[in-house]
Parts: sequence; C-alpha cells; structure tokens
Amino acid sequence: MKDTPTRRTVLKTIAGTGIAAVGTASVLPGITDADATGDIPSHYLDQYRQTGTNWGLDWTYLAGIGWVETQHGQYEPGCDTSPAGAEGPMQFIPSTWDAYGVDGNGDGVANVCDYQDAIPGAANYLTASGAPGDWDSALYAYNHSWDYVNHVKDTAADYRARYGDGGGGGGGFSDGDRITPTTALNTRHRPGTESEILATMSPGTVGEIMNGPTNEDGYTWWGVHWLADDVWGWSVERYLTNA
Repeated sequence: MKDTPTRRTVLKTIAGTGIAAVGTASVLPGITDADATGDIPSHYLDQYRQTGTNWGLDWTYLAGIGWVETQHGQYEPGCDTSPAGAEGPMQFIPSTWDAYGVDGNGDGVANVCDYQDAIPGAANYLTASGAPGDWDSALYAYNHSWDYVNHVKDTAADYRARYGDGGGGGGGFSDGDRITPTTALNTRHRPGTESEILATMSPGTVGEIMNGPTNEDGYTWWGVHWLADDVWGWSVERYLTNA
C-alpha cells in the first residue's frame, strides 16, 4: 500500500511542472449542462462500481464525470480529442495522464482511450486531489469550473438515486458488515499511515466493521475487529471488500 500525495503536494506539482487539471475546455463539443442524464452502459457501470470499490470512492462521482465529459464514451469512436487536447472517455490532458494514468485491466499498458484504464486513472487523480474527504476540491482540480463541479455532483446524485448507494469514501460499509482485504493489508493502532502496525491481514481474513469512517493522510479508514486473530485496528477502505 503506497502513500497518496497530499492535496498541497499535488497543487505544488501542478504549478511547478505545468501538469494541468483536465480543464474547463476539455468537455467535448455537444456536452452541456442542459443535457438530461442518460443511462450508464452495463460495461461502464461495472467498471465504475469496481473502481469505486478498489479505490474507496463513491463510484457515482466517477460516473458523473464520465457522463459530463463524453456520455460514457459515446463521443469516442477510437479516441476522441477535445479542442483542449484532452483524450479518451474520461478526457485527460496528456501530461495529466502521464502523471496519473493507470493500467486498470492488467494488460501492461495504461491506455487513456480504454475505459478500463481511464476510469481507474480518474480515481487515482481524484484521490490525489482530495477525494473522498473533499470532493469539491477534487472535482475542481479535475476541471477548473464550479459549474462543472456542480454539474458532476448533480449527475452523481441522479445516478445514486437510480442505481443505488455509491458506496466508498465514507459510505462503503456500515457497523457490523463483514469484510476481507483485497491484498495483504496493514491494520494500525489509529487511523493514519504513521500509526503503529498491529498486524498484516491476508486476503480471505474476515473482519467486522466496528467504527468509522474517518479520513486521515488522504485515505478513508475503518475500525475493524479481525475475528480469527482477535485483532482490533484501523484499515484503509480502498483495500477492503465485502466478505
């Protein structure tokens, strides 16, 4: 598990290197605030939900971005490019993709034009920019327009109402839920990456959510009682899934 850059570090990097957020002009022509929110194609819906689980984020924000930017790849016959030079279904400026792109499908290539890479790449960038603790700042970093931020949030709320709770980012679990790690996962004395490691739990280990969520060091943490080992500690939501 690697540490996530703080919002201050990300902004310093952007200012010092010219790495831009996706940018107001990145939204492809024909996409306006007046567009009625459309349905999510099943393959995109699966990817949004899986990415939300993997990154500890409310997947409906990812879907909101995907709709506002390209209507879930509708404007991507190959790899459409906006007038600002943004590419792919989640509309990344190339320099931003170079910094935050992800090989989401494990084929060895981080391809901005592939939704299975672009959606996790968006999650990576949003997390580095403040999500899930500060969605407004994260979305503003993605596109420097408060109208855009509000449009994405409204779209996410619409999807939440239509498709169910977005989970993640402080809403992924409830007290009493049984969970297991998706990877070898440290559980700590308190929330935070500098806190004492009490144990490292293996995938398949079952725990029960007892407390949380709380945000610390760029992560969402849950208090867990790891049942078989009788260990009580705090672990990062991104690496937990329902048992």
